[in-house]
Amino acid sequence: MKYKFLVFLLVVVSFSTFADVTLPNHFSDKMVIQRNSKNLFWGWAEPNEKVSISTSWCGVVKHTFADSEGNWSILIGTPEHQKNQKITVKGNNTIVINDVSIGEVWLGVGQSNMGWGIFNTFNGEETMLEALEADITFYNAPKDTARVPQIIQEGSWVNAQDDPELVGDVSAAAFHFALKLYKELDMPIGVILESYGGTPVEAWTPLDIQLDDPVVNAYVNDEQQGSAKALYYKYIAKQAAKYLEDPVANSKLEHFYTDPIPFEVNYQYPGVLYNAMINPIVGYGIKGMIYYQGERNSKEIDQAERFGFQLPKLVNHYRSIWNERSKGNVADDFSCYFVQLPSYKGAQELPVENDTWPRMREVMRNIPLEYAGFDYAVTMDTGDSILLHPQNKKPVGIRLAYHALKNEYGKNIVNSGPIFQSHSINGAEVELTFDTQGANIVAVRPNDPIDLFAIAGEDEVWHWADNVVISGNKITVSSSEVTVPLAVRYAWSQNPSERNLIYNNYGLPATSFRTDSFEFPKMPNGKDILYRKDKPQKPAGYDPQDWYRPEMPQ
Repeated sequence: MKYKFLVFLLVVVSFSTFADVTLPNHFSDKMVIQRNSKNLFWGWAEPNEKVSISTSWCGVVKHTFADSEGNWSILIGTPEHQKNQKITVKGNNTIVINDVSIGEVWLGVGQSNMGWGIFNTFNGEETMLEALEADITFYNAPKDTARVPQIIQEGSWVNAQDDPELVGDVSAAAFHFALKLYKELDMPIGVILESYGGTPVEAWTPLDIQLDDPVVNAYVNDEQQGSAKALYYKYIAKQAAKYLEDPVANSKLEHFYTDPIPFEVNYQYPGVLYNAMINPIVGYGIKGMIYYQGERNSKEIDQAERFGFQLPKLVNHYRSIWNERSKGNVADDFSCYFVQLPSYKGAQELPVENDTWPRMREVMRNIPLEYAGFDYAVTMDTGDSILLHPQNKKPVGIRLAYHALKNEYGKNIVNSGPIFQSHSINGAEVELTFDTQGANIVAVRPNDPIDLFAIAGEDEVWHWADNVVISGNKITVSSSEVTVPLAVRYAWSQNPSERNLIYNNYGLPATSFRTDSFEFPKMPNGKDILYRKDKPQKPAGYDPQDWYRPEMPQ
């Protein structure tokens, strides 16, 4: 890893030294190219070498010349969706790209839950049978880090029909998103997958645009002063104990100990994933972006709150740089649909459980209210009480797809559950008003009391609402314990999913919300609440079971 920048320079030199035209890996067999657009192709060649591109769908041959450093690019127009196409690139040599599809292309970014494979989810075998019937192709990028922006990455396109065994390891959430699009649009769907487990939003964002963030700046300064390096060496020493009998791991640890820049390999360091995994593909034709990350930024309240401006900063940069490098052909306001946090840990027992996860859900809920081109999939009715990587990824992907189908493709569907809008206090009752898009509000168990609303008075002590009535787009709540209510919260815990959740009649849940602005309590030591302090341990032979949720008929 410490020689990566040197390798980067050698690669650039090699492109200008050898006469052969060379392409990035994403321009290869089975690729999917964005329909009805001008798509940027680029690569390297001998300086001033003439490069031409022709396609099977257009008889016109387009030409350009490599610049003095061997870089070249050409815009290729695409028609409506097609399959089994071919692209020929000629310079001093010829490259033929076969099995090209023209359709819809999306970018998928995130941490381990974005990368969680189909085979590791509920009904994985059934999902693979669906894959055989769907024209969906994934570009799988390897996990990598870099201190400086890279121009190449290893990766390949995998088609669900041609390579079902390989597809079993790709993102289940992204697959179900793509599958829903395929079923509704009846055209090839491509997803560029960039995922790396355990990573924060900072690692996916260029470092230079984060330096106005005091926390990131302090982190960078700590590293420069050596204290962060010392912490990292301590981490490596701790890991060494786990791998004493593994010669390969030991050789890597030896390298880490002697690495003069140990954070070169720290996948959580600001900017390193953007440099290695995003920068090489910037400019490739895409329709929009799905994003599944946030667990790593939910370790404390302050960290969760900062996510509210960090994710928009990341997406707005992606929009800007993609538009610039694509020569204006990727929209500078493309949509980003992201995933709220699912449920995790033990089921909710108290009316309000002060934890970072409901606060992060609220931060995520507010992003579309403050920034254009965002929306989120509510997933707190998915998850697992033990596992941080839940296996119920199908509803996640479908709910992301609902946003795309409505907003990008004009489908007449309801794309979210009831959204809290406002409240009014009438004596001992609080009336809550929701945006329902004309759908009905229902409880997941309609014959049972709704047991997820909490009410507090001026003392800020929370009590369960024991009277909850749904009427049209309103819900009225009250508690026999609170005669003068001041605030209401709904599903305010890390795992509310086993209680009587609120949905609409299209199987889409409401997210947790609050009407108050009370300050969050601190731990006895004055620090923010940490969600991991009672992290569940997986019992031997644990067999996760999915929770009941209504069907999504759209």
